[in-house]
Amino acid sequence: MKRRLPIVAFLAVAATALAGCGGSGGGSTTTTAEAAAQQWANGLCAATTTYKASLESAGTTLKNGGLSKQTLDAVVSDAKASTQAFANSLKELGSPPVADSQAKDIFETLRSQLQKDADSIEQATANVSGVTEVLQAVSTVAGTVATAGTQISSAFGQIRQLDDKSGLRQAFADAEACDELTGS
Repeated sequence: MKRRLPIVAFLAVAATALAGCGGSGGGSTTTTAEAAAQQWANGLCAATTTYKASLESAGTTLKNGGLSKQTLDAVVSDAKASTQAFANSLKELGSPPVADSQAKDIFETLRSQLQKDADSIEQATANVSGVTEVLQAVSTVAGTVATAGTQISSAFGQIRQLDDKSGLRQAFADAEACDELTGS
């Protein structure tokens, strides 16, 4: 199965891109606004960690070979469910609790992109029955997941570039859930 290697590569790139959040979690006395921003960052990074783990699991399954229709169906189903769950988590988190409209716009754009990604996966996996259709769906899912990883990485990169008047960049640095993503 020639498609297996590119799919694994897509999933690996997406999982790596998802590790783009956070910093070290040293903290000092925080204001209510800083605490709210840190709580929001914790929620975002926790959702990202869960999504990343799901992608890594899918990549491991695909790398192990011996792919049957049932295995491919499971990978497609898991990727679809994970992407939708991540998009839902972002929706539940809402906009960052900061006055900085640029930071809010970044995450609103990301939320919209991930919802489109989830919709794309839904369409690609609807009524899949044969092995060929499953392979096509897996290819679409892998491409969409890679795109989602790039979108997430881009959003975190944009946040790092802000002048941090809002304190959001510091909130990511102080959020414990973000430590898991960066290993700090």
